[in-house]
Amino acid sequence: MAPSRDDFGSVRPIRRLNRLTQALLAIALAVVVNFLASRPEFRLRHDITSDRRHSLAPESAETVRAAGRRSPVGVGRNQGWVKAVLVTNDVSEPAQVVRGRLLKLLDSYVVESGRSGPAWFSVELAGGGRNAPLLSELAARHGIPDASIALILSCGSRAKYVSYRELVTKEGGFRGEEAVTSALIEVTEDKAAICYVTTGHGELGVEDAMPERGMSLLSRQLRNRNFEVRQLNLATVAEVPRDAAMVLIAGPTTPFSASENARLKNYLYERNGRVLAMLDPGREHGLEPTLADWAIFSPDAELQEPDPARRTTDGDIALIRLEEKEHPLTKVLKEQNLPLIASRIRPARFDEGSAPDSTLGVWQLVFSSDAAWGETDLVRRPVKFDPDRDQPGPVCLAAAAERATGIRKGVGGAGGRLVVIGTSQLAANQRLNRGGNRAFVTQCAAWLTDRDRAISLPTRSEGEYQLNATAADFWALALRFSVIPLAILAVGLAVSVWRRRS
Repeated sequence: MAPSRDDFGSVRPIRRLNRLTQALLAIALAVVVNFLASRPEFRLRHDITSDRRHSLAPESAETVRAAGRRSPVGVGRNQGWVKAVLVTNDVSEPAQVVRGRLLKLLDSYVVESGRSGPAWFSVELAGGGRNAPLLSELAARHGIPDASIALILSCGSRAKYVSYRELVTKEGGFRGEEAVTSALIEVTEDKAAICYVTTGHGELGVEDAMPERGMSLLSRQLRNRNFEVRQLNLATVAEVPRDAAMVLIAGPTTPFSASENARLKNYLYERNGRVLAMLDPGREHGLEPTLADWAIFSPDAELQEPDPARRTTDGDIALIRLEEKEHPLTKVLKEQNLPLIASRIRPARFDEGSAPDSTLGVWQLVFSSDAAWGETDLVRRPVKFDPDRDQPGPVCLAAAAERATGIRKGVGGAGGRLVVIGTSQLAANQRLNRGGNRAFVTQCAAWLTDRDRAISLPTRSEGEYQLNATAADFWALALRFSVIPLAILAVGLAVSVWRRRS
């Protein structure tokens, strides 16, 4: 018997309800799929480029995993533990390109941090009128970033500012992964390294804001990099404290005594200590006995640089000549083509008259031009090169020394390390942020305390890439892009058949 008109009328509302339900389910499914796709823990990626350009290097992935193990425990406590703030003040086309690549790279860190739970690495955009409160907060806690800053990586009380120059090589290669991974290590380090700054000899003030004789800016930079900065008067202690990761001597104006030298020598030799000495011309430092043990000589002379190409517009000397053989301390200067800038500098070089020592390595790092010389008569004016008294160019102005092993400890591994720089102006507030001064001084601190980690990842340049996939790659992609849609289709067909039969 055919259904009556009334029967059709009763069916229509049910059909409309079914269609509405289907539409709502489809919308809900789309929302759920998009939500899951936005979550790092649910993202599926397969990098099939020949150079793995869209994947983190194994060193970076391991760094992320190690940091994750140190992140706070508890539901929701680790979310946003490390925050990457992408600064967008520079609107030039090169900056835009770098920013685009950096954003893609940071997303890889977010994904990697969420492999075993909620992602603890987050990314935010700021600058150009965007997210001003966040930038103000970061400036209040870590210092105001200058216009060159492209990225701020922060974790609690620590932060690392990364400039555009640190992200790109002179040849145009992108080295963002190396910069981000190194910064991640710095800001998530478990234990602070204690840096003792000597006092009692007219050194630069640790918290002094004066332009020429203060280094409050450097102190903040060290704290941002997970250093604890303390003061130390060697004349009032029996030895360098046992918890010292390094000792910083910045611009003494009066000489160190024999007993103070003995404490420094014991720290360096007996305990594999680490010392950074920044000495100024025209000042007796009294550290000759300590430096002699490490085959470094810093005579009382002042660099005279007649080459106008080696001078800044305000008359400061720009040191751009580096030792050809690469050293971790000069790597950042060489890669970014950064000069060291100061007005007064004294020699600091290898001591040719030192006794042979097979356990000791000495590197001369930074040089003047060939036309320069080290003037020994600091009173005579005008200055004139005297071949019988003065040191001819090129003059070495920074040197580093390292013992190959722990001598008195009787153990292998690195021994003591000493870096001597012929000026304290690199660390002073007035010039810290000029040229490569900040990068060099902070790298010295990182190298001395074994915190540079020797992160060296290959640079990657933009280019056209073709798909080079193996059979295994093809089937992996086929499964990922077909299983889920086919599963949804099968469920839909099953529901449809069941409804027709019912």
